[in-house]
Amino acid sequence: MMLHRKDYLDDLAKARLAKAAYELGLEVGEHGHLDTVGWVGAELRHIVQEAEELGVVDIVRRRYEFGKEKGHVRRQGKYNQTVAHRVKPSGGGAAQTVAEGPQLAKHDRFAERVSAEEGIWSTISVMKYARGNEELQSHLGNLIAGMGDLHDRIMQMPPGRTPDRTFDSALSMIAEVGWLSSYDVKFFDERSAMASVDTTSMFARSFEKCEAPVCLPLGNVMETVGLKTFGKQMLAVEERCMAQGHDHCTFKLFPREVPREVGV
Repeated sequence: MMLHRKDYLDDLAKARLAKAAYELGLEVGEHGHLDTVGWVGAELRHIVQEAEELGVVDIVRRRYEFGKEKGHVRRQGKYNQTVAHRVKPSGGGAAQTVAEGPQLAKHDRFAERVSAEEGIWSTISVMKYARGNEELQSHLGNLIAGMGDLHDRIMQMPPGRTPDRTFDSALSMIAEVGWLSSYDVKFFDERSAMASVDTTSMFARSFEKCEAPVCLPLGNVMETVGLKTFGKQMLAVEERCMAQGHDHCTFKLFPREVPREVGV
């Protein structure tokens, strides 16, 4: 069903605010700024004030901290690439200095969740943490393989006759493999490529009570559902989680590239 005009604009404002908080956190983490003084402190206060008016302070703060952490990872990755050099002989026998680390291609038309560099260094960090622990290594391998398999299942499934049917079929597939025990689509808008889903998540059921949502892997899979449905890179935000004491885990999906203007 179509969203009411005001709800549509409110959700766009929330998406933009969450994106602004993430980007500010990324800037702070990458460049080592203090977030309590100067322009950063002023910008953060402004974002939080707007978040209070929209009732999304917790989400905005999580996006800010997430961006800040990713900025730290990016900063460390750049540092490692700068200081870790190796000498590689060139064809003429002269020594050529080459910075170690991944050489990444730029894809201007793809809206990344994180940069490829961040993803590589984060994966390396987790692999180093798991080194020597066979059980943890096995779990890590199963996690990566399981998410890859589910992504492939969703992307290879035949599309429904309409986008809302594609969306429902993809959610049904997630339930069939056991990630969800139930789901309820609260709204779906093909024009804006936005949706909201209440789920009963097996991840949240497996955790004791937590202050923050815990269903990050499910959120990533929801983004694949959005990609299959709308043909766009999507952002899935878990607004409420059963691990926080709620009856359902609520996910909202938005395009990662939010339009600057909204048509009437």
